[in-house]
Amino acid sequence: MLRGKRRIFWRYCIAVLTVAIALLSKLLLNYWSGQLRETPFLLFFAAIMATSYYGGVGPGILAVVLSSFLGGYFFLTPAQSLFSSDPWANLQLVIFLVEGLFLVSLIHFVKTSRRKTQIISQKLLLSEDKSRQHQDLLHLIANSLPVCISYIDSQQRYQFINKTYNTWFGFSPEEIYGKHLVEVVGEAAYQIVKDKVERALAGNLVEYEAELPYREGGTRYINAILVPDIAEDGLVRGYCGLVIDISDRKQAELEIKQLNENLEQKVKERTIQLQEVNRELEAFTYTVSHDLRAPLRAMQGLAQALQEDYSSYLDETGQEYTERIVTAAARMDTLILDLLAYSRLGRSEIWLQRLSLDSAIAEVLKELQPEIQVAQAHITIESPLPIVKAHRTILVQVLINLISNAIKFVTADVQPQVRIWAEERVGEEGGQGSNLSSLSPTSPPPHLPISSKTSTSKKWVRLWVEDNGIGIANQHQERIFRTFERLHGIESYPGTGIGLAIIKRGIERMGGSVGVESQLGQGSRFWIELPQGDSNGQ
Repeated sequence: MLRGKRRIFWRYCIAVLTVAIALLSKLLLNYWSGQLRETPFLLFFAAIMATSYYGGVGPGILAVVLSSFLGGYFFLTPAQSLFSSDPWANLQLVIFLVEGLFLVSLIHFVKTSRRKTQIISQKLLLSEDKSRQHQDLLHLIANSLPVCISYIDSQQRYQFINKTYNTWFGFSPEEIYGKHLVEVVGEAAYQIVKDKVERALAGNLVEYEAELPYREGGTRYINAILVPDIAEDGLVRGYCGLVIDISDRKQAELEIKQLNENLEQKVKERTIQLQEVNRELEAFTYTVSHDLRAPLRAMQGLAQALQEDYSSYLDETGQEYTERIVTAAARMDTLILDLLAYSRLGRSEIWLQRLSLDSAIAEVLKELQPEIQVAQAHITIESPLPIVKAHRTILVQVLINLISNAIKFVTADVQPQVRIWAEERVGEEGGQGSNLSSLSPTSPPPHLPISSKTSTSKKWVRLWVEDNGIGIANQHQERIFRTFERLHGIESYPGTGIGLAIIKRGIERMGGSVGVESQLGQGSRFWIELPQGDSNGQ
């Protein structure tokens, strides 16, 4: 701030100094010329000009006032007097004042105009520099893209191409600029794109794919976009062409199409083979269910007749052998029946309908009543149970296997305790037990996972069958659902090793899932999960 005040002070000092120099020079000239007083204000004009140029408007006005005062005092008649009675002298003084102020204004205007001109020139230089930088950047971007970029005017003559265009055709920009489109791409390619070019020059955005036999650059399959350049008055000045080589993509699509066609043919052939295998399997199943079981039943019947009619003729060893034949035949018959049931699950049609779990379990308990009485099992059902979508025959078979296992696999001196309950759950469509959340406030085990309902949620019902049996070790909990997987000898716990496999296959055919939670020696909790039955019937 202090520096600014000093600058103002020195500017006004310039006015005083220049006026003083002009006064001294005029006095000396008058002295040397013999006291002549013509042109009294001439040198003062030089002082005013110098002050206005270097000091500005304020010091220039001060120089005008000082010059008029000193000129009138020293050089107008009467000399050395501030007042004059001569009209001509007063007129000279007024004219000097007007001329001095005009001169100050003129110099200020010239300086201001010069300064504005310099600013405008600097802006123009910066604008040109930025424009040049933008142009260089646009050229860099255009030359870096793997796309043919060109600008063609309304006469279909090239005005710009990028480096990729040059690489395609082998022409430099100087060789292409000004040439007609047909001269570069060739007559054959031009006839294909001619109508597209005319539409673009009519002001339309054009996008197309075509296979073009270029004169230079070979045959290429391209994807092109023609963007019209439309002036403010609506006149189309040309268009910008963006061309991408999609030959590799088209070749890949062709190969994929051929592979799909081959795959469809192979699928048809494989389907025919599978149909033949199914027919053979059905024939085998018929043979097993009729031809194989018939001699087995005959063998079993003869062995039983031998026991009943000729037991007195057999010693202890013969009777033991006969008993083994009967037992083995019965086991073989049971195994055949289980295999047939397992096979039918994979081939039979599934019709899902709304079923009551209460009625299905009531039917199962009625069928298992002899086993329940022999084992003196205590079965607890937490009713009412929900409605599910299931196939009734398969569901009943699954429940028979689950409950009979719960009764069978217990320690010899332990009364079987079976608890059955269900919970409604919500999870993702087709989740089949993953990321589900319980909706029932009662009965669910405390360790079940809880998660929020998703936008694509589906309602499920999980039925639990809990027992107080021997339990299953963690490392065996997956393999027990495979066929012929037994954890115990047949002498300890009878069975064929297919029961749990039937459960898994049946539930999955109905769109559900199955699992177990168990610890060795602490019982097991098997669960099956099925879609919840809605109110619309099937």
